[in-house]
Amino acid sequence: MFDYFIEQKLYIGNLSVLIACLCGSYYLLKSKNAARRFKYFVWFLWFVFFVDISGSYALWNYFDDYKTFPWLEDSVFVRNEWLYNCLKLITYIIISSILISSLETSKLKSRLKFAVVLYFIIGVAEILFSGKVFYAYIIENIFMGTLLLLICVSSFFRKLFLSDNILSFSRDLTFYIAVGYLIWNLCVTPIFIYDSYFNTENQEFIMLYAAILRYSNIFMYGLFSFAFIYCAKGEGNSKKLEGGKYAENK
Repeated sequence: MFDYFIEQKLYIGNLSVLIACLCGSYYLLKSKNAARRFKYFVWFLWFVFFVDISGSYALWNYFDDYKTFPWLEDSVFVRNEWLYNCLKLITYIIISSILISSLETSKLKSRLKFAVVLYFIIGVAEILFSGKVFYAYIIENIFMGTLLLLICVSSFFRKLFLSDNILSFSRDLTFYIAVGYLIWNLCVTPIFIYDSYFNTENQEFIMLYAAILRYSNIFMYGLFSFAFIYCAKGEGNSKKLEGGKYAENK
């Protein structure tokens, strides 16, 4: 298993998430007054990291020939799609909520909150009653989640462009979250349509699937890592300036 893990560079995805988590934790340590949505985002990244590690059980069982967990071989949990179906639903809800929280109070904000609640209800219903949660990605949830995310990202950019914050967008962590998830979804979502081809008989598709996912993860989590360090540095400079002004006033 470990040879395959190294050969296929599967560790890169986990490493990218871990680096983003560590950088996010550093950002929170440097930014004592960080907005609540950014705290939730860092905690969410740690959650994603542990889910990704847990999802490796399917690969472990395959190479271990189900010796460690023999009861999984004939169970519905033999594949890990159920885990990632749940994670995708949670991801779209969390990221959309973070983007919505950055908007000013308006009818649009209320409507987007309603859309998130509606997506949650429909998404949970799909997971419980679609009958395919254990062996395939639920494409309906992915498409609806992507559409919801695109609307929230568009709303955030519209607010950004119409406000004075456009002059300091590079210091806004929400901007990097929006860009990261937007590009990731545009690159990765199409390959989920062909998830049924992900089997040992289609090695070329598996390699393509893994490559797209790997480089998309590197870009997104790399962007988050940069944003955390860059914004944390900005917070430190701001505190120094405030301290200098305070000293001068005294």
